Amino acid sequence: MKVLSLFDGMSCTQIALKNLGIKVDTYYASEIDKYGIQIAKKNFPNTIHLGDVKDIKGKDLPEIDLIVAGSPCQGFSFAGKQLAFDDPRSALFFEFVRILKEVKPKYFLLENVRMKKEFQAVISEQVSNIYPECTSGGLFGIEPILINSALLSAQNRNRLYWTNIPGIEQPDDLGIVLRDVLEVDTNEKPTKNTERNLKHTKFPDEKSLTCTATMYKGAGNNGMTLVPLETYNTPKKVGMNVEEVKVRKHEVDIKGLQYLLRSMKEQSGKTNKQIATETDMPVTKVEHWFRTDTSFAIPGDDIWFKLKDTLGIETDVFDKQIMEFEYRDGVYETKQRVYSENGKSPTLTSSNKEQYIETYNTPKKLYDIPREILKDNERQRRVYSKDGKSPTVLARSDSAKVETYNTPKQVGTATDIKGYDIIKRVYSEDGKSPTLTTMGGGHREPKVAVKSMTEVRTPEANKIRREHKKKTGKDWSPRHMRHLVERKDDKSNTITANTSKQHTIQISKIRDKSKTVRSGGRQSYDRHEWDSVDELHWRKLTPLECERLQTVPDNYTEGVSNTQRYKMLGNGFTVRVIEHILKNMEV
Repeated sequence: MKVLSLFDGMSCTQIALKNLGIKVDTYYASEIDKYGIQIAKKNFPNTIHLGDVKDIKGKDLPEIDLIVAGSPCQGFSFAGKQLAFDDPRSALFFEFVRILKEVKPKYFLLENVRMKKEFQAVISEQVSNIYPECTSGGLFGIEPILINSALLSAQNRNRLYWTNIPGIEQPDDLGIVLRDVLEVDTNEKPTKNTERNLKHTKFPDEKSLTCTATMYKGAGNNGMTLVPLETYNTPKKVGMNVEEVKVRKHEVDIKGLQYLLRSMKEQSGKTNKQIATETDMPVTKVEHWFRTDTSFAIPGDDIWFKLKDTLGIETDVFDKQIMEFEYRDGVYETKQRVYSENGKSPTLTSSNKEQYIETYNTPKKLYDIPREILKDNERQRRVYSKDGKSPTVLARSDSAKVETYNTPKQVGTATDIKGYDIIKRVYSEDGKSPTLTTMGGGHREPKVAVKSMTEVRTPEANKIRREHKKKTGKDWSPRHMRHLVERKDDKSNTITANTSKQHTIQISKIRDKSKTVRSGGRQSYDRHEWDSVDELHWRKLTPLECERLQTVPDNYTEGVSNTQRYKMLGNGFTVRVIEHILKNMEV
């Protein structure tokens, strides 16, 4: 494949192609930033740099299979002055259009920021005119697709992608948050506790702000996310988990299996989609069988023989390696350590030769309901996390996923609060957080109900009740023999001022992609996470952490100053999103 990358920067496109295992014969790059060129050359020495995009002529190039471009976006961005094509930087889009017309490759991909519909229409019209054979059912033949990098990384980054590559859908949410990318030890100093800085703070269970080229300016600038300095810096080991685990009986020859699968796929001439259809498996899982990087996945024992039939594999060399397992009890040191959720996750890897299949959660107590609210013994006032604690952390693409909702999900109403309906609403943690306001005044912070509880007789009490009624004809059971259970109708008991056990709910902090709910005010914090606001010290993200947010290999940008690293990372692509799009090419 011959590739032309316009506005190439640090060459994120080459990372994506490499990760996909796509063979690139020649890679031409147009870039004028010397630091971007330096990093691209360091990682991909065979890159052919062509200089300024304005000097490139299609007639001087060989036949090109793919053009990728991320033209300067400052003129289109909602964060800028929106001068659009009057901004000389964004006007470079027309250089992309000119080259696309002159070269007309089999495939193209253009990335840019979210913008006004009228600007989108100009871009859509221009690229659609070059590829009239493409139809989308919309106003133009080629319409952009909006993808948020948050689905594939720990960064909120909404970008528009125009392409003639067919079959692009929204990627699955991998559930990655800041905790998964933060370094254990850094030399970053705490930032000043100013109002502007606090607007850019994120907890480790949240997503980062969008990385921008101005991150190098440090704390308080758009794009630079501030994270807790110390509290989350190291994993907190709280014990060792002993469990029965299912492990492979034989070591798998990974290199040999990768070669066999890729060669047989090539011989069969089948695409990932065709293989997914014939094996009745998701395309997102199938594609990992043919990877050669750390994202490679061994086909499961339940699908192996079906896959062999699909690809025409006759050898039985890998049958025992894939099909035979054994069960073991015990502690497997680093793999079986149990960590506190208040600490940073230990480094996730995918190189474990023994692949654990099934684990069990243990209860995780969050806090006690105050006695003033529920007058009962300590045991009855405990509130547990609905998720528990995972004893084993796996870096598996097919590991369990949690279903969430894209909109706030109201499950009840607080009747003891005066004011408008909006501040009385109680939300489920299964939905997104409602939009956060300044939360000034009373009761304005969002209220979240995880599980509604109701009080019922214990099985023993029901037995006593039946026997008593049989003997006396009266309905009676011991009053103290009752316990709380989760309601099964997905409804919340109405929250009233006259609380009893019937009003007990499990409460959870809003996490994941929504902003952490905190009390109003400048120095706000999550009361269940911190003992004192004085514990809150924030630091900026390191270049390495920003690489991980853009799903770039660790230390890829090493070799230039941190200022230049931040700049090129802010200007670059989220590699996994580019992979997600390019994987649909037929090569």
